[in-house]
Amino acid sequence: MNMEINTSAKETVDSLKKIFDKHKNDRICIMATTCCGKSTLHELIPETVDMDDELWPQLTEEEEAHLCQKPWTKEIGDFAGRLVRERVTVKPGHPLFTLILLDCEVLIYLDISDELLAEHCKKRQADFQDAKNVKDAIECTWNKQREKNDKVCYYLKITE
Repeated sequence: MNMEINTSAKETVDSLKKIFDKHKNDRICIMATTCCGKSTLHELIPETVDMDDELWPQLTEEEEAHLCQKPWTKEIGDFAGRLVRERVTVKPGHPLFTLILLDCEVLIYLDISDELLAEHCKKRQADFQDAKNVKDAIECTWNKQREKNDKVCYYLKITE
């Protein structure tokens, strides 16, 4: 099943809560790039989990240094993916905001236009190209999962 929804911030929270309630017994991954509002949404929806909160306390200094290299590359993304899959799990009733797809029954993709992403990156003084590279990798994962058709997939477009 694939569903597409365009949303403002309040609508995003409301849409996510409805999806979470509908799938309260399933493991849910919410995938989105950096600088698109995952942390803000996590703060607004208490039962959610942030991948960074789960992963970063478990990293060695060497692993953290490797992940923080600039610019972001596919190699860094592959390394991050391995660490996340080894150390983070998705639990029913605790949807996970993530950059990396983990075992789940429900997948939500929070998309953001390149223009809006550039605005968010500028506000956070973050590198747009890094955020765009992560976005492209997530979209590739998203498209592969939709083709597999083995998960319930929701697409939400962030509009502000």
